[in-house]
Amino acid sequence: MTIKVVQVGTGIRGRHWLEYLKAYPGTECVAVVEPDAANLERAKPLLPAGCKTFTDLASALEEVEADAALIASPDRLHAEQTLACLERGLHVMVEKPFTPTVAEAARVLARAQELGRQVIVAEQYRFWAAERTVKKLLEEERIGRIDHCIFIDHRAMRAANEGPWLARIDYPQLQAVAVHHFDSMRMWFGRPHSLAVKTWRAPWSDYEGFDATQAQIDFGSIQVSYTGTMSAPRYACAIRIEGEKGTIWTNRRWVFLRRGTSRWFFPVKNVPVPPGDEESYPRGGTTALLMALQAAVEKGQPAETRGEDNIWTIAMLEAAKRSSAEARRVAIAEVADGRFIPASSDPQR
Repeated sequence: MTIKVVQVGTGIRGRHWLEYLKAYPGTECVAVVEPDAANLERAKPLLPAGCKTFTDLASALEEVEADAALIASPDRLHAEQTLACLERGLHVMVEKPFTPTVAEAARVLARAQELGRQVIVAEQYRFWAAERTVKKLLEEERIGRIDHCIFIDHRAMRAANEGPWLARIDYPQLQAVAVHHFDSMRMWFGRPHSLAVKTWRAPWSDYEGFDATQAQIDFGSIQVSYTGTMSAPRYACAIRIEGEKGTIWTNRRWVFLRRGTSRWFFPVKNVPVPPGDEESYPRGGTTALLMALQAAVEKGQPAETRGEDNIWTIAMLEAAKRSSAEARRVAIAEVADGRFIPASSDPQR
């Protein structure tokens, strides 16, 4: 079965998705919604034959028969657009962040459950080969009990190249980059307890908001020290996970393991992933996401990044913003919604 997809948004990320929908044998883009004329014009060479174009979502949903929607618009629009698609009986895959707040995410998920439809969040980083390899090493307890993780990510991003909405928001690093990292941390370490976060703007940055973040994240028995910036001279990433029996180190492309008291790190072969997912951003991880969307439509199979799970990532994002604004540690329980996040926020591995 080939599922028919309505795509909302044809900005930078939206145009990536048009390419991946065309290449994946299980999906067909039957309609595109884009109110911005310039974005729509840029997207036209990527549209398959017969794909209709619309400037508003309501018209597309009224005129086109589809099985699913893929939403790649700014996150402030995600909740209402997802709800509109759900009401038409569609399963939905929505770009990260799912929504800006836990309350909005919970409202969407409550309606999705009432309608028997699934919301999947496009958190593709966790499907990269190195991320899955780290996950496997931790599940096999190759370094024993984990004590802490140091996560440093440098990006050479410029607002002029990323689209106007990202240039203007208050927390671009948190919303565009750290949200992926928070999601991977949850995959590795379980449910978070609290965050203490500081954000700032590099003196040479062309972002209006805070393009750098430092966070101390409490996962119960595991502590994470995180630093991320969008205004570095070049890209670089280093993640070090310390355990009682050794250390895992990765740059999110290759993985190395040091056992016991050895001085040396040895390379670990990455686990197999679906074709294309071994690549880095922007393509890496998208095959797994499209497979999950297809499985949700055809079999009702719950996706790994279904909204009911991803709401914990949104809780981390919301707590991080509150911590930065109020200069204090914020517990996940403060932003919890009892329908989907227990108020106690007890950690689970």
